[in-house]
Amino acid sequence: MKASSTIICLYFLVAPTSWAWVNHPKTGSQVPVVRSSFNTKSSPTRLNGFLEDIFSKAQSFGKKNVVEAIEPPQYDPVTIEPDFRVAALFLGSGILLDTIPYIQLTLGPLVTLLGLLFLVQTFRIRFVLNEDNALELLTVNPFTGETKDSGENVVVGGANVWATSSIVNYDFFPPIDSSPVGPILVYFKETQTPSETWNQGPGAKANDPEKIAAGEAVAGQVHFFPAVCKSEQLRDEFVKRQVAKL
Repeated sequence: MKASSTIICLYFLVAPTSWAWVNHPKTGSQVPVVRSSFNTKSSPTRLNGFLEDIFSKAQSFGKKNVVEAIEPPQYDPVTIEPDFRVAALFLGSGILLDTIPYIQLTLGPLVTLLGLLFLVQTFRIRFVLNEDNALELLTVNPFTGETKDSGENVVVGGANVWATSSIVNYDFFPPIDSSPVGPILVYFKETQTPSETWNQGPGAKANDPEKIAAGEAVAGQVHFFPAVCKSEQLRDEFVKRQVAKL
């Protein structure tokens, strides 16, 4: 009985209705009658269609939200422009030191060689944020401009390509705004490289368990590169791509 009453109530809630007074066929008195705006033969079809429409819209709304939540943001590939300031700084310092007695036989040649190395690397290396939103290190032919894979990483092996989503920290030394010639080193730490190599070299200090426990560091593979590209542009791209930074 309760189920029948519920169905009748649902019917009158969904179906457009109106009231009218008609003469009773036997007594002739006026009695109220509920009239539906559509006939009873078509009402089940309309009710089903009404419910199916609501369900379909709810389902499509849910799917749309899931797609929008899962789909990652897309970025255009960017090549970071070369920066010759570090090479110029070391070459200029080396030439100056080469004029000082005694130092010209020790520190002077070392600084000059570093300046030459940085100059060659500035012509030869390009930092690229590729179509997969990964940081990639490429080599370039300075005469043709053609770029190619830089080969395996000389320290830990593997390709010099790291997903930006795997980068857990980055920085520049010295800080970008602290020197007129800009940073000398670019630093970043990532978790894409297998963890067996994370503590090699400077990684042992960078992954100090006490610092990690205190929230001062995040475990990962450490990388250092000479700042042979425009650090300001690289920083801005990292910020735009929401690369993690402590």
